[in-house]
Amino acid sequence: MVGAIRYRAGIDAVTGNPITGVPHLVQSLGRIWMTRLEEMVMLLDFGSNLRGLLAEDIEPGLALDIYNEMVASAARWEPEYEITSLQLVKVTQDGTLGIRHAGIYYPEGRLGNYDIAIPLTVPPTSLGRGGA
Repeated sequence: MVGAIRYRAGIDAVTGNPITGVPHLVQSLGRIWMTRLEEMVMLLDFGSNLRGLLAEDIEPGLALDIYNEMVASAARWEPEYEITSLQLVKVTQDGTLGIRHAGIYYPEGRLGNYDIAIPLTVPPTSLGRGGA
């Protein structure tokens, strides 16, 4: 199959079913963003500091810090996605934030092939103080 896209595959963390493509990307981003730095044994620099930021009082400057952390950690750990926009779409009293992100999905980015570029908008990701 010459020219077939080589999608990354994995296992859905909730159902245990095989997943590929965009669902795998979304799960990967969630894992990156909700894993605290120094939490993963043998890979202590994996993850982000988003949970640390969620302990702060919600104010305008916090949004910029959250956006910066999301972009930096995704750029470091997810070679198949480049974030082009972030939008805060939900804030609740218990500290849950809903953030919608869009970007460019490179299905073969992990292989160094950035010729295949698919614009992608992902539904809001919920970031909460108490949950994963």
